[in-house]
Amino acid sequence: MSAFVDNRNVPKEFKCKERVRDRPLSPFLGLATRFCAFVGGYKVHFTASTRRVFIQAQQYLCGLIQAGNKNMERMAEVVPDSDDQVLQHFLTYSPWSYRAVMDQVASDTDTMFGDSADTCLIIDESGVPKKGDKSVGVARQWCGQVGKVENCQVGVFGALACGDAVTLIDTRLYLPESWTDNHRRCELAGVPEEHIVQKSKCDLALEIVNHDRGNGIGYSWVGVDGGYGKDPAFFVL
Repeated sequence: MSAFVDNRNVPKEFKCKERVRDRPLSPFLGLATRFCAFVGGYKVHFTASTRRVFIQAQQYLCGLIQAGNKNMERMAEVVPDSDDQVLQHFLTYSPWSYRAVMDQVASDTDTMFGDSADTCLIIDESGVPKKGDKSVGVARQWCGQVGKVENCQVGVFGALACGDAVTLIDTRLYLPESWTDNHRRCELAGVPEEHIVQKSKCDLALEIVNHDRGNGIGYSWVGVDGGYGKDPAFFVL
């Protein structure tokens, strides 16, 4: 892919700020126009009668693509007219539904794959190393990313796959007992009351399967590793 991009035809969110213009151009810049058009299809989820945060959503996504380090300060450096505090507020406090966004991703992916018999739902977990004890769900537990017990957050993820194409369509955060047994800790971290329930990773995996099946997402089979496959619940799907 050519490194040259005509800056006049690049959406504003992808134009480099003056102080970082000497950095190498990202190869993703050539996809900027198509990307922003794609993101526009999700605008309804970030627009309410009292609050519109679509611009912040677009800036955040553009920052994820362009910034070397994926924190708010570095993202705000490369996205014009953005502010790291505004982006942080968007993620933490804005009243948009991640579930509605994920459901549309699932539906759009299902439409793209069509009725192919090769479509499957792959489920697995992943851990994200963390420092401290404030991040929701963080605990000393098995972290597959580093291959040992580590202080981390763990999520169970569902991906729709067809041939070589694969897209994440669902995710559930695992809450260890050290969290679900401490309602005050959950309250301070902003965990909604209805989510302060002890669920195994297999329970979360089954939630993904049943949720996507209920939404009409088509797949021929479900793929899990032995840790999930040994649960009898998977044999009655």
